[in-house]
Amino acid sequence: MVSLMPRGCPLSSFVVPCQHSLRSAVEAAAAARGMTVSQLLRAFLTVVGPAVLDALPDPGPPNSVDESYRLVTLKNGRTRRVRVVPKLRVRYPVRLEHATVRKAAWAAATIGMPDGARLVTSGELAAVETEMSRCRLRLEQLTAALETLAFRPLQQPIRKPWQATYVLGFTHEWGLEPQTVNSRFRTLAPIFHPDTGLLSSAERMSQLLEARNFLLRHLRE
Repeated sequence: MVSLMPRGCPLSSFVVPCQHSLRSAVEAAAAARGMTVSQLLRAFLTVVGPAVLDALPDPGPPNSVDESYRLVTLKNGRTRRVRVVPKLRVRYPVRLEHATVRKAAWAAATIGMPDGARLVTSGELAAVETEMSRCRLRLEQLTAALETLAFRPLQQPIRKPWQATYVLGFTHEWGLEPQTVNSRFRTLAPIFHPDTGLLSSAERMSQLLEARNFLLRHLRE
């Protein structure tokens, strides 16, 4: 594997703090390809591009177990305790965000592994987009069907059992038990929840609550 970076392109050198496990993994991947870590990252970023990495999680900076300390001798003969963290040394035409470099290192080190990163072909991507379009169409059809079947909000407060049973989708109140009423409410509430429901409706959600409370009081009397 060789870098596709154009020859003569000026490179900027910088270091990126990372965890020991990430540095070890990318060093092993680079060695297996006869490259330095910097060469591997440049080659990977040339093929993939930094923008593609946005959706990946950042493996993270060093944590406490990655830190170590060593004593260094100063020019005046004194010693100083210096904190040491693992780093990736990178040479790239522009300085990249630390998170971008760590993401690229993780992807380059794990590509091809069962739980690692992998590149998809344009054909695979087209198949995913086709399936997503099919799912969106199916969702639209289901939403339209639910809208047709959903109860029409009442124009007045619930005062009678038939109004409450209508809202909750029961034919009548005879034989109903509290657990049955609560179960039906739990089934319908996610559909009409004003923030997350498929048919989000504050009005319907309010009437669901009103109908449930009315029936529970009615069944206790």
